Amino acid sequence: MRFHIITAAFLWAAFVESRKIRGISSSYKRFYRERKSFLCIDGSKMIPFEQVNDDYCDCADGSDEPGTSACPRGRFYCTNLGFRPHYIPSSRVNDGICDCCDASDEYNSHARCQNTCWNLGQKERAYVEGQMKTLDEGLRLKQQLIEDGVLLWREKQQKL
Repeated sequence: MRFHIITAAFLWAAFVESRKIRGISSSYKRFYRERKSFLCIDGSKMIPFEQVNDDYCDCADGSDEPGTSACPRGRFYCTNLGFRPHYIPSSRVNDGICDCCDASDEYNSHARCQNTCWNLGQKERAYVEGQMKTLDEGLRLKQQLIEDGVLLWREKQQKL
């Protein structure tokens, strides 16, 4: 009995993982709620939901295949938690090259990708922090020049 429960749980987890819609941003998740049918985001066609991410391009805009490379105009969303999210052409999904720093584009390839998002994000945050310090210093110097100019103007006004 226990073996059957464990087996059923494993099969359910595998099914849920296989139905996971990859390559979409959180703002597009509302379009991919599992239903009986899927409306292409451009509104051009209605297809059965089973055809989403089935590696065949049904929608002209590529919206039915966000997690595969089936559509020539398709886009894959890299979440890149810890760094900047961005889109890549879906032709780069599972091609053996890690295009997303979180390796989410290579979920079904044999590429050995490491998640480098945190390190990239750390470098970018340090750079931005340096830029902010430079801007703060520039604003401080500008304020000092304004104050010096006001004093100088007042002195000139008194002499006149």
